[in-house]
Amino acid sequence: IITSRLFIFFTLFVLRSENSMKPWEDAGDTPERNLRAKKAYTALLTVTAATPNTKKYRTFSDEVKQMAEEKYNQTYYGNESVSTFVTAFYDAVLLYSLALNETLNDGGTETDGRAITQRMWNRTFEGVTGHVNIDINGDRIADYSLLDMDPETNTFH
Repeated sequence: IITSRLFIFFTLFVLRSENSMKPWEDAGDTPERNLRAKKAYTALLTVTAATPNTKKYRTFSDEVKQMAEEKYNQTYYGNESVSTFVTAFYDAVLLYSLALNETLNDGGTETDGRAITQRMWNRTFEGVTGHVNIDINGDRIADYSLLDMDPETNTFH
């Protein structure tokens, strides 16, 4: 059993699953091996995209879950949130549509990629993920969370 805390490990967490907050648990494994894995995870810090806690985000997430269930037979577990890739993609399409509409309103065309792109850079707007900020280079300034295991609950927060 691992008892030393001489090392700290980092991981990037990009996709959520039903055991995302207790990733060491494996229902098909022995309690001893799960305990050993849990002890190893105490040295892990996880970097992940921050999940907004706004009414707009929760409504969007609920609508995505409902559509996934009705149209694609995809079930989300408990209060599992939708992937941050889904919300980021939604905001990206929203950003593009804002820039396209402005270009068209100023007499441009939908084929003028340069004009549309220039309207996307150095811009802020409210998306489903909250305040979206695109810098002058066209890069999104994003919020991330650093998750660490809570020794009381044995879950990552």
